[in-house]
Amino acid sequence: MKKLLWPNRIITTGKPLKIYILFLTTVVILFILYFMYLKSQTRPTKDLVPKYIFNEYKRPMIKEVPFKGAKIVHLDLKGAPPKISYYKTLFPLLSKLGATGILIEYEDMFPYNTPMLKNISALNSYTYEEINYINKLAMQSKLDVIPLVQTFGHLEFLLKLEEFKELREVPEYPQVICPTHEKTMSVLMEMIDQIIKMHPQSKMIHIGADEVYYLGFCDRCSSVMNKFNLSKNMLFLEHINALTYNIHKKYPEHMILMWDDEFRSFSVKELKHFFMNKFIVPVVWKYTKDVYEELGPSLWEMYSEVFPKLWVASAFKGATGSNQYVSDVTHYVQNHRSWLSLISEYNNRISFEGIILTGWQRYDHFAVLCELLPVSLPSLAMSLRVVMGFNDSPLSPPTEVAKILGCEQPYALIGPVFGSPRCSYVGGEILEGVLRLQQLKQEYETILDDSRVKGWMSDYNKIHEFSNPQHVQSVTAPLTRIKGELMQIDSDITAAMYEVYDNFTITEWKETYIKPFEKEIKAMMDAREKILVKNSWPRRPLSGCDSCNEL
Repeated sequence: MKKLLWPNRIITTGKPLKIYILFLTTVVILFILYFMYLKSQTRPTKDLVPKYIFNEYKRPMIKEVPFKGAKIVHLDLKGAPPKISYYKTLFPLLSKLGATGILIEYEDMFPYNTPMLKNISALNSYTYEEINYINKLAMQSKLDVIPLVQTFGHLEFLLKLEEFKELREVPEYPQVICPTHEKTMSVLMEMIDQIIKMHPQSKMIHIGADEVYYLGFCDRCSSVMNKFNLSKNMLFLEHINALTYNIHKKYPEHMILMWDDEFRSFSVKELKHFFMNKFIVPVVWKYTKDVYEELGPSLWEMYSEVFPKLWVASAFKGATGSNQYVSDVTHYVQNHRSWLSLISEYNNRISFEGIILTGWQRYDHFAVLCELLPVSLPSLAMSLRVVMGFNDSPLSPPTEVAKILGCEQPYALIGPVFGSPRCSYVGGEILEGVLRLQQLKQEYETILDDSRVKGWMSDYNKIHEFSNPQHVQSVTAPLTRIKGELMQIDSDITAAMYEVYDNFTITEWKETYIKPFEKEIKAMMDAREKILVKNSWPRRPLSGCDSCNEL
């Protein structure tokens, strides 16, 4: 064995040397790791805001911060207006969930009673006494009430009527009111006067003004635009400035909210120089999973220069499809997470005063009903928890929400794949019935996708009553059971809806979502019976094949 001389020491090479070198290497590595750890601990922290990726299976990389502004729940009464008795249980629940107020969009459910407006109201509209009771119940639950009345677009409930069709911007379309018609301002102010009068405790009003799809189309507006050299943006602002000036002059203590989407096409210069009424607060709305990506940073740069304060609007229902009847909870919760992330990024430049959690009941006055309010209360509850800063995991069962809503199966609140939630809150039986309907429809869709239906129960097979009875009989075997279950669901949902809705809403919802399904099932069962009654079939070509002779 070799020996190496070292000052005052003799080191024997071989195995001991290898151990010594390994020991030194380990010490060095540990020292480097410790140094890196100390460096990471002393480095200034920086908020990580996930601007672009909002995956429901990955939690945002920032700590949830409670939203400190107003938390307002939107009640869209242009569809499925609840019975007044329902508010007695709804308002305390909203307050318990963390809401601070309600935004009531009456549309034609408000009892307009002046000679000019008396025909606007729906035949089942609320009465003055009922609105007073709503205000009283809201006050008892410490909920602020903000009325909303549309004043530009989405005026279908007014412009559909014979006596107001002259006010349409486009004669064929009853959506947008003509801003230059001599009667427009008087009609709008009379509506606003009556609504403000019926809400004496409210110090805010929302004037809508979103989705003004048609502007500058009529001859009157075109003439004004040419005369004063106005763009469509300027014409929009002329109407908003005039309307809000009249409101502010008559009700100076009122804050005026309006949807922001028509401002998004403006330049900073246009808004700074021509947006005269600085007491208006825009409400920036977006209902997608990634708000930042959809709206973009340039919008917030512009708004931060023009508006010292803003409100925002999210959604807890009615924003994923005009005919959706079950809420996509994951989508709506992610929408709120996205909003909180965006607010965290810009709250040092913009004062975010409030958030409106919208719950649309129709996409417009003519559209079908989408998710009912009781069906979407779990979505609302989970969304409010996000807004209040609770850092619930998207993959964990919403146990706190389940406790408040009295649900036996928390996981089922996330999606029907986990079964039935069995909730005891008022309207919980409606949710139960709707989820059963959804599962039954999914089963029926599976039958329609079966190759035996596509290959042996096509329109051709049905018309000629010509098919393989074995395939027809096997694939349609579940139809009798499905029909029976649908009849039971119909009965159960009807009974559950009576607790919340009047006969008009119940009938409309069933005609939209149950009766068409019944007809589909009946049509397939009738076709099956006609095919199966045969036990012999003709030779080809089959009679009645009109196109065969043309080939």
